[in-house]
Amino acid sequence: MAFRDRLARALGHELPGRVVYLKGWRKIRRVRWQGKGHRPVALMLHHTAGAATESTNPKAAGNQKGANAGIINYIQHHFRVPAANFTLDRDGTVYVHSAYPVWHAGAGTFAGKRPWGKWLGVKPGRGNDYMLGVEVVSRGRRKDFTAAQIESLERLQEACGIAAKWPKNKRRARVRRPRHKDWTRRKIDILYSHKEIDRWMK
Repeated sequence: MAFRDRLARALGHELPGRVVYLKGWRKIRRVRWQGKGHRPVALMLHHTAGAATESTNPKAAGNQKGANAGIINYIQHHFRVPAANFTLDRDGTVYVHSAYPVWHAGAGTFAGKRPWGKWLGVKPGRGNDYMLGVEVVSRGRRKDFTAAQIESLERLQEACGIAAKWPKNKRRARVRRPRHKDWTRRKIDILYSHKEIDRWMK
């Protein structure tokens, strides 16, 4: 079974009713995954630096489905290929842009950085070809992820791990979810520390 089909199955199991597949998500727009078995090796965490609200109140207008449609559309269409594999909206909905390599990581390296450099095997400057990317809708000025986003992020990583056949090892789980700023000093996303993220992930 192809990675994209395993991904759809895993997302359906882990995030029932919270996944929206966008047009063309099954197409290869650039290259195949360069990880072992033509599978991605990690899920890189980003924030959008734009959102309808910073409020974490689930009843806030900016946290309702559709409030951030412009951001999701930008990620889908601004470049020739999407700017992320997934967008995680503030209501917990996961939008799937692509099951294949897109443009999200940019220039960077894990060389000399633990634990990523030791375990992932991502070549310098080629993060896009090895890692999935999720954009979490957030203004990025403070730690404003909603409870729904945190819950869905946990389930999204689980689904990606199932689809990509990542080893089940809690001690090494952190290696599979680098932040964008772990890859490059040019970025600040995401604002949360690894210890905070570890607390979300079971």
